[in-house]
Amino acid sequence: MTRKFFRHIFIFFSALFIGTSSLYAEMYTFEDINFIMDIPEGFYLSDMNKERDSFFFESKLMPVKYALKFYSEERYKDPKAMIEDVIAQLSAKGGIEEVNWYGRKCYLSTFQFVMPDQRLYAGWAFSIQVPLKNNPDKKQNVLMLTYADAQISRDCDQYMLSIIDSVFFCQEDFRRPGPVTTFAYPENDAAELILNIGGKTIISSLETDAIDRSKFVLEREYAVLKIYANHEKWKEAWQRYYRQIFRESYNAFDNIASDVYKELLPVAQKANFVCPHMEMLQMLMDWVQDMEYERDREHADFTVPVAAVQGFGCDCDSRSMLMCIMLEHFGIQTELFISREYSHAVFGAALNQNGAAIEVNGTKFVLGETTAKVNFGLIAQEQSDTSKWIEVDLP
Repeated sequence: MTRKFFRHIFIFFSALFIGTSSLYAEMYTFEDINFIMDIPEGFYLSDMNKERDSFFFESKLMPVKYALKFYSEERYKDPKAMIEDVIAQLSAKGGIEEVNWYGRKCYLSTFQFVMPDQRLYAGWAFSIQVPLKNNPDKKQNVLMLTYADAQISRDCDQYMLSIIDSVFFCQEDFRRPGPVTTFAYPENDAAELILNIGGKTIISSLETDAIDRSKFVLEREYAVLKIYANHEKWKEAWQRYYRQIFRESYNAFDNIASDVYKELLPVAQKANFVCPHMEMLQMLMDWVQDMEYERDREHADFTVPVAAVQGFGCDCDSRSMLMCIMLEHFGIQTELFISREYSHAVFGAALNQNGAAIEVNGTKFVLGETTAKVNFGLIAQEQSDTSKWIEVDLP
């Protein structure tokens, strides 16, 4: 299977499942290795081996199985040897492709195999070497397998790919795309982007396929989100959905945020020497509030931030996400707040300012409204019931 064809499969699935269901996220961390998974809610441990290095999970909401296996460096010298051997042990058919995930070699595979019950299963595999926490020179091989009955596996692909793409090692990893997205959309050329903020013309750049990459993740995660539309964990599903969008979008703004900061900081310092960040925040809010308002209710009803910044119409959650991304690049802690009752979204910034605020885990976040022309800290009185706002933590 060629790389071009393998990448085409990912893009095809994104287009095919533009709109299916919703999930709650569980963070899985491990005591000995730097490996975290922000997987959808609903999996339970169904089996494990006596050595406690192979674990098998099943979903309560989807007909999907998931296996997590750990192997020492002594058994497999690298993750390629591991995934090749496991695929061979399963007598599985499929292709294996290398992914350069921010300098780490890892591998993705599509595969089909027959279980002892003689049923044909199909799914995805991912392998990587992970350093031990207490001895980074030593590595642990990690293999993820997620699969479903071959007759329905295509209906589960977005779910399975979301599981694999949820892995990360550290906070820096959380703020850049996962291995599936990195493989489907490797680093590309950048094009010039001109912004007008606070009376300044700012020249920056953005990768030419940034919108396609963001939509790839958006459509996949929206398909996952809809599974939980009427589930008791709908709130957690929304939190994970926005967390995944933030994760994919954040590093696309590295150049933009840097260029905006360099241009706006002198202006902000002149206007407010004591608290220039407050002045910069207000300039960004004015810019975002002037964006064209538009909703697309037929699909995910969300304009990805890289599209919003290029002038495509957007709504409150897109604008609030954009504010969070920019302010986090500026070193300001933020929180996204969404409300099902109000059908609205705002952002919060951890700044020592007066105004409407919500406290999360001891931190006060002053709220910013992005669709009405108001100053930071002001929101509509009819939306002031803080119990009706859901916080989305952005690690």
